[in-house]
Amino acid sequence: MYLRYLQYLHAIVEKGSFALAAKACGVSQPAISHGMKALQAHFAQPLLVREGRRHVPTDLARAVAAQALPLAQGVEALPRASVAAPDRHRLRVGLTSSAALVCGPLLYASWCLPNARRSLEMATADEGSLLEGLMQRRFDAVIAPKPRKFAHPDVVERPLYELHPQVYARKGHPMAQARSLAQLQGAAWACVGPSVSGPVDVLTEAHRVRRMPAPPMSVRCADFASMLNLVIQSDLLAVFPHPALLGTAAELVAPLRLTESLPLYEMWLFQLKGAKLRVDPEVFAKRFVNPGES
Repeated sequence: MYLRYLQYLHAIVEKGSFALAAKACGVSQPAISHGMKALQAHFAQPLLVREGRRHVPTDLARAVAAQALPLAQGVEALPRASVAAPDRHRLRVGLTSSAALVCGPLLYASWCLPNARRSLEMATADEGSLLEGLMQRRFDAVIAPKPRKFAHPDVVERPLYELHPQVYARKGHPMAQARSLAQLQGAAWACVGPSVSGPVDVLTEAHRVRRMPAPPMSVRCADFASMLNLVIQSDLLAVFPHPALLGTAAELVAPLRLTESLPLYEMWLFQLKGAKLRVDPEVFAKRFVNPGES
């Protein structure tokens, strides 16, 4: 059971709503919703019940939150107690899965190549977990989408590049000539997830604003590389936020030329205020002047 979900539950009990819980935890509201669905799967009785537009914690939820929070806090405090002194030759970066593929080569070129003694450590997770890791000094920097309403006085944040998500299909796909989301109704989709933001959300949002049913996700993949492999070898459709994620397989897939554009979102660089800024945003600015053409 993911300990962070227990913290989400405690925040809902304490704050009274998903929106306030998300703000308190420094994550998006969809992250809270996903966490509650995953947590509910472990219990036969409901943790939350609907009253109008609100989700009200049950007695079970209050008991679970009260008993589990000290455990979650204790476990998550262990990394803080064991963090070693910073190694000036090692760069620890937390990234979302797409950021790892897009930014990994740039981080390596800018950090490792100028000095053979340097090493790069990359870890992937959702943005909420990554930012928590930054606050616990387990990372020197985090590259991720910015959670809604996130703001912390100890964090320096800089936008790196804008993502232009597109729907992709294998070459020769029977729906390759589709020009609208409506023409894709009934298609099978793959996504990277569960995820609190990014490609799954922008696709769902694009359907929601047009009052269309959300597309069913037939396959949830661990990362973009495995999703790309599925798209190439099947009739699954998928959203990729950046062409760099396609790599050498770019010739095997093609973006669908839809008249509707998917929502854009930005990737941000987060570093602790007062700490030596070890990742230069200008490195990314030069590479991603126009990410849609990279």
